[in-house]
Amino acid sequence: MISFDPNLSVIQRAKIGCIAGLVGGFAIFVSIFAIDLSMGSGQGSFYKIVGLAIGSSGVEATLLGMVSHMLTAALIGTVFGLGSAMHKRLDITSIKKGALAGATTGIVVFFAFFIPISVFVIMPIIQSGAITGESQILLANSDLIMISSLELHVVYGIVMGVFFGIAMQVNAKTKFTVSAEA
Repeated sequence: MISFDPNLSVIQRAKIGCIAGLVGGFAIFVSIFAIDLSMGSGQGSFYKIVGLAIGSSGVEATLLGMVSHMLTAALIGTVFGLGSAMHKRLDITSIKKGALAGATTGIVVFFAFFIPISVFVIMPIIQSGAITGESQILLANSDLIMISSLELHVVYGIVMGVFFGIAMQVNAKTKFTVSAEA
């Protein structure tokens, strides 16, 4: 008889979640640059705005924005992994459940964090003209940015959840025991 041990420690789930968050973050990384390009703003405008909000400028702001965005993706993934250990119903036991839980997480993050940060931090920076030449493009396309951001948060969540589900299944299958029944 073969039995699987799907029970992972909370630390292992946090580590898998962190990696899953990074995978999701990298999955939307290129899309963010594509949105910048489609709007006609400078490459890396999204990341630059995040860096400006932190207090940097120029290329440094873009790089700092990229790093902080990926750290946020890792943190969300870690919380996702920890959350999966809190109750049996939250346990990610399949890829389908991972995708659904991930999409839900992406939507929650969008409404609980992205919108408030955008409205109360990012938009005032754009309106102040801190990003020369791009401010008008970003303001004119703010509805497109919000809709695209919701889509990207859902994609991020699905990729993170699917990766987490796959990792959970692989981990469960590698920790099996074989015993003979008489």
